[in-house]
Amino acid sequence: MYAKNIDTSIAPASITKLMTALLLYENFPLNHEFITSYPSNYAYSGKVAYIPEGISLTTEELLELLLVYSANDAAFIVANSVYSSYEQFINEMNNKSKELSMNSTNFVNPDGLDEVNHVTTANDLLKLSIYILENTKLLDITSKEDILLDKLDKKLYKNTNLIINSGFIGLKTGWTSNAGLTFIGFNQENNRKIITIVNKSVVDEEKLNHFLDTKILYQESKNNYDNVQILDKETDIFKIKNSKNVNMIKNNKDFYIFKNLEDDDLTYSVSIKNNIFKIFYPEINEERKYKINATKKIEYNFHWSNRFLNNIFNK
Repeated sequence: MYAKNIDTSIAPASITKLMTALLLYENFPLNHEFITSYPSNYAYSGKVAYIPEGISLTTEELLELLLVYSANDAAFIVANSVYSSYEQFINEMNNKSKELSMNSTNFVNPDGLDEVNHVTTANDLLKLSIYILENTKLLDITSKEDILLDKLDKKLYKNTNLIINSGFIGLKTGWTSNAGLTFIGFNQENNRKIITIVNKSVVDEEKLNHFLDTKILYQESKNNYDNVQILDKETDIFKIKNSKNVNMIKNNKDFYIFKNLEDDDLTYSVSIKNNIFKIFYPEINEERKYKINATKKIEYNFHWSNRFLNNIFNK
């Protein structure tokens, strides 16, 4: 897992639309129809689809315009429609950020154009991305190469993600003067699920640098990190003895750790309590919990290194 400047304040650009889309998705079914309208004094700016007022668009169509074509005007229509006012929508964007522990994020608009105090961090964007991937089906939309909308003049709108055919089926592109070229990539090929976040890539003439940077990060992760199995399913963990017999306690799930393939000396803190097997990985500051098939409540704590673990369970 690679990271640099993950807590540095950055401009999110159109990645902002992930939060805009999330609030729309969580509040309305995909077939709900909206009559398009804008906040007062709205003027087309940046990348727009020139959506007229007074037409009917479904939740799904607005999500497509937001996440596939990255239409700024669609973002303002959504912000003017989901709650009772545009101002409330912005407040709810920030409330959702707090709910997701995106503590360094502040939104002041729904489309991501540069504005004072419209900020986030790469770490916060990771939290948003994981939440979307685990709790929504928005990937079904971000993975579309293009969308067809007969209700609008242009009809065909292509995905701004130009490496979608290389396995990066999400999540969102963006660029502004403050953000540079930015992209949250998601690739689940090769039995891996890899998220890459690029911000402040140099804006080249063809606007491709963020995609090149994404591919470099992906390849580094693929080559150097993997989910390594540390306990096989049905492995005997330990024995419970009484006066009559010996019960072998097995785990009922394979255990993996995401680790650098070059590091052979990782240390894990492990505990078993009340039939819950806990492994804490200091390298990624994460604890994972699993149920085990124990015949009674167990309370036992111990520590092991990767090398010790292999000696114990690979005999």
